[in-house]
Amino acid sequence: RVFDWSTRYFFSDLFETFFVGLKGAALTTVEKGASSLLGGVASTILTLPLDVLVAKTQDAKKAGVKVSPIKLFMDEFNETGWKGLRESNLRGFEARLLHVCLTTLVIKTGTPIAYNMMFGPKPN
Repeated sequence: RVFDWSTRYFFSDLFETFFVGLKGAALTTVEKGASSLLGGVASTILTLPLDVLVAKTQDAKKAGVKVSPIKLFMDEFNETGWKGLRESNLRGFEARLLHVCLTTLVIKTGTPIAYNMMFGPKPN
């Protein structure tokens, strides 16, 4: 989870920095939201295959089989090739993409808005 959330924030901040550089001024709420969504996309692309590998390793351990993640990956590749590996590791991509993008948008962009509505904006 740490890797998952840290990549969401990292990529969101990266896109914010990029857009500030292009614009030369502070971002609007919509632009910050767009950065959060793009950060969610980048995070999903990076973390989904790793999450699948973790889940497969945990399933193997539950079955009493001790296997390294690299061996698990290579065995699957040897059995199914690139096509099978892609299908296996990207299953559920759309649902994960929607989930990650929306939660990143709500937490990273929405929370400061709600906080400011409840307590007022931070003094400069």
